Amino acid sequence: CVPLASEMTTTASYKPNPALKKLQVSLDTPVQGDKGLYCAGDFVSIEDCGELYENPSGECYRRRKAAAAASDSDADAPYDVLIVGAGCVGGMVARELSRYNVRTLLVDKADDVTQGATKGNSGIVHAGYDDEPGSVRAQYCWKGNQMFADLDRDLHFGFIRSGSLVLAKGPDDEKHLQVLLERGKTNGVKNLCIVRGKELHE
Repeated sequence: CVPLASEMTTTASYKPNPALKKLQVSLDTPVQGDKGLYCAGDFVSIEDCGELYENPSGECYRRRKAAAAASDSDADAPYDVLIVGAGCVGGMVARELSRYNVRTLLVDKADDVTQGATKGNSGIVHAGYDDEPGSVRAQYCWKGNQMFADLDRDLHFGFIRSGSLVLAKGPDDEKHLQVLLERGKTNGVKNLCIVRGKELHE
């Protein structure tokens, strides 16, 4: 199966598929930091980067200023929410809560953020085709996947829509690819297809 950041393809049966044009990897594919950067999954040339970074995002910048002012005036007030764990999940929960008038404290056992499981992650944005239907992961994986482009527009962490590929090496593997395809469809993952190797090379 090939889940792109928003699509998935598998190797099994052959039929022409226009979505495969998005799978083609070229030596001309831009590299993050080389004459530009990735923002919201798309490469932005160095000439156009100024528009992204000249001014801080109005909403986030104002929110930070308001939060700082509130924390100065309410230094001894109790917290409304305590978040234990300052990894990517705890950080995102804290970010979402910052949109509201809620005093939030984020704590972690380490001396810095993202020092636990987040530190050891591979950087893959999973599509949700491999998760057991009905599980919590199956319910939220695709929804979370679809949030990354907008998050990158706000936070500029260099999200690249590069995709991934799962290959079948024989009949048994091809059966498993079909299972993954059906799981993905059940889990709401969009743009799934099955292809043979010949089509991948076109």
